[in-house]
Amino acid sequence: MKAVAADTVEAKADTAGSKYDRLIAAAQRVAAMNAIVVHPCDEPSLRGAVEAANIGLIVPILVGPAGKIHAVAREHSLDIGKFELVDVAIATRRRQKPWS
Repeated sequence: MKAVAADTVEAKADTAGSKYDRLIAAAQRVAAMNAIVVHPCDEPSLRGAVEAANIGLIVPILVGPAGKIHAVAREHSLDIGKFELVDVAIATRRRQKPWS
């Protein structure tokens, strides 16, 4: 097994970080687009949408059970107040009305 110098590992980490930073910077040069985020009822899903919105990559439209989404947001101190939220129960009722 070949030993790898610590500075080599750090250099690779720096390069990976800079690639990520360049990717984010490139994405930020384009206008944020609406993105439907379906059922963000866990912390990583909702946090990803919030963080992407906060850096100007997307304008999230959260779709799912509003109560659960709000509960996750409260529990993890995520501000979703400025996002559109489409409650699944409401969307389902609207979709079924024409066929009732």
